[in-house]
Amino acid sequence: MKIYFPLLFGLMAAYFLWIGLKVVLQKKPLLLPSRFFFAVMVLAFSPQLFNTTRLMGDTCSSGISILLWLNPVMFMCLLIFFWIQMKGYILIGIHDESFREALHFSLNKNKLKFEERLSIVALTEEKADLQVAIQSWTGVGQLKLRKSKNKTLIKNIVGGINEYYAANCIKPNNITSVFYIVMGLLMLICAVAFFFVFSKLDSLAA
Repeated sequence: MKIYFPLLFGLMAAYFLWIGLKVVLQKKPLLLPSRFFFAVMVLAFSPQLFNTTRLMGDTCSSGISILLWLNPVMFMCLLIFFWIQMKGYILIGIHDESFREALHFSLNKNKLKFEERLSIVALTEEKADLQVAIQSWTGVGQLKLRKSKNKTLIKNIVGGINEYYAANCIKPNNITSVFYIVMGLLMLICAVAFFFVFSKLDSLAA
């Protein structure tokens, strides 16, 4: 316990700080696989699973044990659901117009014919759809490939987008990045606080 919570908050702090500082310092948008965020969700839910496991070990009543078993089962079902849903890429620090230009550059570079529709870019020859969802004011979006089993297609498209951002001076939207940095710092403070609290409790118990 005395290592678990400081380590948990320390890992989550490192995650938030890495994303926020990467966008701010490199001064360009960031594209990450959506399932990269899956590990963070596991960390975020892990204290509940940890406490349930401990309670199951301390509980002798079979009726209560059955109820406690429901918690990890629901936890696993939720993780499976998110694993299925979290496909494609998360976009951080983007602007509508510059991302549209980067996407067009990538599609043309990969010689993909396309038609733009509402929130969908149809890849006509591939018979697949790119689903694009952007929250303009926060600079966050999501890019998914639908109706295609070609695993390299989305990677090639993202590679072209990154190439466009690397070759052009694109100022990122830093609203979400700054939020991540603040959250990372707060979690780092929590990690240090947990460490000292548990250390003090150990010294008092001794």
